[in-house]
Amino acid sequence: MNMTMIICLFFLICTPVFTQSGATMKEFEQKLSDYYDPELINDVVEAIGINEKARVWSWDIGDYSSDEHNDIACVVRYAKEQSKQCSIFFFVDINGTLTPVGSLTRGYIDSPLEVGVAIKNATCYVTSKKEQFNWNIVGYAFRHGIFFEADTFSTSRIGNQTMEVFKDHVQRRNSIHVFSTRSEETSYYHFFQDIPVFRKDEHIIPCFAGPYYINKADDVGKGAFFWRGPTDASMMITESTFDDSIWNIRMLIKDDTLTEKVCDTCIQDKISILLSTIRPGYDPERKERQLSQKEKETYVLELIPSFTNPQQSSVSIIEKKTGIKRILTKEYNLKKRKDGYEVYLSIPFTLLPEMEFSGNLSEKQVYGCTFIVTDCDNPYRPEEVSLLYSSDFESNNVKSLGTLTFYPSQSRIANVQPHFLKEMSETLQQLGF
Repeated sequence: MNMTMIICLFFLICTPVFTQSGATMKEFEQKLSDYYDPELINDVVEAIGINEKARVWSWDIGDYSSDEHNDIACVVRYAKEQSKQCSIFFFVDINGTLTPVGSLTRGYIDSPLEVGVAIKNATCYVTSKKEQFNWNIVGYAFRHGIFFEADTFSTSRIGNQTMEVFKDHVQRRNSIHVFSTRSEETSYYHFFQDIPVFRKDEHIIPCFAGPYYINKADDVGKGAFFWRGPTDASMMITESTFDDSIWNIRMLIKDDTLTEKVCDTCIQDKISILLSTIRPGYDPERKERQLSQKEKETYVLELIPSFTNPQQSSVSIIEKKTGIKRILTKEYNLKKRKDGYEVYLSIPFTLLPEMEFSGNLSEKQVYGCTFIVTDCDNPYRPEEVSLLYSSDFESNNVKSLGTLTFYPSQSRIANVQPHFLKEMSETLQQLGF
């Protein structure tokens, strides 16, 4: 679906959207009276400004706090505002009160109608126009007392091409789509997961802390016919942290049939992690070189599990440039489970010298990275193997890898507004902290 259709659909679901001049606060109150009691409507009016001269250009009612109670979002333009911008207010039903949990501003080019809100799939989407052909749709949600930016979708023109970029800040499932503006023929498409790595001593707010899943039909790059769903084979990354010298990662692999190698020509279940110093992505100036010159990954980390004796599992890192293979002996722990197995890896940075890892980051570092789950239910039938990827990976093409992002302390992943932070700070101060 191209961007024009998406924007049109967005405005169709942004109901109700008011007329070309917006609605007065009295008209807005009248609309809300179909859904709420006067006391709750007063909560909204007071937050916007009971004495303010303002018009409401868009609003929607729905559940973006995932508590099965309706919430409100609205776009307001104040008469006193000199610049071309609107204010957006978000109200969540907390204990029977419509409580303001977030607010932000968005600019417009020609009319406030370019800024709209729509609530769908437990998310409130805000659309805005950056310039003539550039649009943004940002999804917001309220969870665990935190109002946060869940995902972003943007479109922009690059010559006669249109580029659409989707970023999921929660599950980290991203995509880049470039196509001809006139014919809509795709010239570039890349789906990838961006797996975060946080400081080990850092507290990550729940909405961004994972886990991260490789468990969808789109993740199956080979053997989709033999894959019976997430219980057959899937991966959940439950921990990804680093300190000054080590990358720690914990993975839960669901697999209803654990298979080991029983002969020299047999296959078995395993996990692979491909790493590269080259950051994947779309670069118009390097497009021809990408197509003509295939580049290999820098390192391949391979875990071959032993389910009969987990201590006999094999973990190795192969440096592709030199062919050097290093065996990890104490840096892993494998536990067999009823529904699969769990793996904990501690990978020293010294075994990845080309990656130039640093425990003391001043800014985030991004590397190419793809996780691969190999699922084999019958060791004698390699043609029935299923492979799940964290990106739409093409063999020996480093640009088709996903990404691995190391975040320094106190990093800002996306826009976050903790609703109870002020109350918590005041309570702690009263207690003497």
